[in-house]
This record gives sequence, structure tokens and C-alpha cells, in this order.
Amino acid sequence: MRGRGGTVKGIVAVLLAGALAALAGGAAAQDDAYTIHEYGADCAELIAEAPVFSCLDLDLIPVTVNGRTPDNYTPHMQCDRPAYLPYPDKTDGQCAPYSRIKVHRDDDIQMVLLCRRMYIRPVDDPQFDSIEIIMHNVRTGSTCFFISKDFGEDPNGEDGSRVPPPTELTPPPGEVSAEELWATPQEIAGDGCIYCHDSDPWMRTPWVSQTGQLPADPWGFHSVDVGGPFAKWPKPHAISTRGNTCTGCHRIGSLNTCGDQLIPTFGEQPAKMLQSIGQAPHGRFGARPGTIYESPPDPFDAWASTYPHSAWMPLGNELPYTEWRRIYEKDVADLQRCCETPEAPECIVTPIQGLRAWLAQQDAATAIGTPTTD
Repeated sequence: MRGRGGTVKGIVAVLLAGALAALAGGAAAQDDAYTIHEYGADCAELIAEAPVFSCLDLDLIPVTVNGRTPDNYTPHMQCDRPAYLPYPDKTDGQCAPYSRIKVHRDDDIQMVLLCRRMYIRPVDDPQFDSIEIIMHNVRTGSTCFFISKDFGEDPNGEDGSRVPPPTELTPPPGEVSAEELWATPQEIAGDGCIYCHDSDPWMRTPWVSQTGQLPADPWGFHSVDVGGPFAKWPKPHAISTRGNTCTGCHRIGSLNTCGDQLIPTFGEQPAKMLQSIGQAPHGRFGARPGTIYESPPDPFDAWASTYPHSAWMPLGNELPYTEWRRIYEKDVADLQRCCETPEAPECIVTPIQGLRAWLAQQDAATAIGTPTTD
């Protein structure tokens, strides 16, 4: 991965150079013909080059049942920490074993490589059902999302033995190409990644958190700075109230973290804030509006359904339930009201943005002599 300069002056210089390059390429980025190679190159310039990797070199994500590794796995079984992203009904469900994850990071860059299993296969099988990359520049906030084409629709899966970077124009003979594997920018934009990744780039669900692999940047800059179809994504805001204990640790994004949200590709999904405290069900892939509470999927076993495991926020929660309610119940209710009515006087609403937008905001405020809020 490529690092960035360490001084503020150097960062601003890099940012301005990037802004000029973005302006020069803006017309191409807005074109419907914006390709995976162009998107990959833009993300490499803003953040880092994705590596060539094998899914089998990544670390396994455990799947346990009531605290133990089961002797065998069955389709649509229940488990302690299922994947939270809804999977197509035809798959073997969120407790299918042997998904894999790995983090690449340095002082400036955070990158997660993820290979999902949605069908039960042997542990060393190279086929996976969704291959994903999230990359984030902690200095500028630029964030990019990549996902492979299939997402569980083909039970045969996708070959993860050699995953090409999105920028690779020609693969070695006999290997899958970037164009064959990765979804197009238009398809990725249609998946609506920003709706769930609205607070910051990383979602600390129990499924991923148990690996200890996930980076953290809960208060940092966060923005999608590429153009093309991504320019249509909504811009999230942080929702809070004065003295709120929840937002003392992390932001609450105004999209699917805040409330139920109709997300392209995935359908209507329950509020992530309420899912994290056991007050909303698991999401269903392709759920029609108004149906998310009607016979929702139930991938949670007895361990996961019992407090404190059913409330996985705050992280590492082991509080007695009466104590949890005393500390957090009112603050959650306050956040819910502000998610529904952000213009209410008690609500604090601030943009979640990248360094470029923040600098522009500071410059504009300085020009008119108005103080700004961070």
C-alpha cells in the first residue's frame, strides 16, 4: 500500500493535486461507461492499490453454536454470530462456514479483504460466493467499495484462488480477469454500500468483530470521492444529542444506521442501531417495503438470542440488563427521535465528510467570519 505525506502542508498539496486530477477526469467519471479499471485506478490514486490475493490465504471467520464449533454444518442453521448482510434465500444462509478476512493497513490506509461463503463447501475449497474489498484513507477520508458480480446467485461460486486487483488490465494466462470477477461501478453503486456504511467505513458486527481483524476510524473523515454513478449516493450526517453515551464512542449515521431504509439491491432493511441492541430483526434479502418485521429470518441460536449477547453494543457488553437500560435506554430513544425528526432543537446534526469538503467548509466560514462546528 502507498503511504501519504506526514505534514499538513503536504496533505493539502496532495489533496489539491488530486482535486485537479478529479476535475480533469470528471467528464469521464460521469459517463455511464465508467469501467471497473477506471474506478480501480481512481481509488488507487485516492487511497491505495488493491493487492493480488488468494482467498485461501485470508483468516477464517469462526462459526460457532452456543460457544462451540459444531461437528457439522447444515443449510440455514442457527449460530452465535451470523453474518449481518442479508443473503439470497437460495443460499445456505448467514451461518455457512469458512468465510475469510484479512486486513492490510499502515499509518494512512485501512483495507479489508473479505471472501464470503454462502454455500457449505470444504474449508479448503477455492470457490467463494462474494469477494469484497473496502479501502479507506484515514487522512483524507476517501473510501471505496468493491464487490464481485455473483453474490450467491450461482451455487458454483466464484474462483478465489487468484483475485485480480480492479486495475489489472490483463491477467496471467488461465486466470480470471478483473472485468470477469468484479461488479461494474454501476452495479456496485446499485448495491448502495453507503446506506449501511454511513457512520464510518467499518461495521463492527459480531461476525466480523470476533476475528479482531476490523480497523477502526469512528471519528475520522469518511467520504466517497469518486464520481460516476457514486455521485448519486446520499451524503450521510451524524445524528446526536447533547451528552449522549452512544455517540460518545462512535457516530450514528443518518441512513440505515438511524432507521429502516430501502436499499437498492437489498430491499428494505432494519435500522442497524436497533439491530445492535437486539430491538430489530435480521434483514431479509430483497424485502419489500413494510415487510421487514413479517416473519424475518432467524439465524440466531439460543446463545445469540439471550442477553447480553443479543445486545452487542457497546462492544464487549457484559452489563446486567437493568444497568444497560439505566445507562443507554434514554439515549437510544433520544437518537431514534432525532433520526425521525433531525430538525428538532435538541438534535445535533453534522455532515460526515472528507478532508476536501471540510477544508472548503472552513475556508467558506473564514471568508464570512462564521464559526464552524466539526
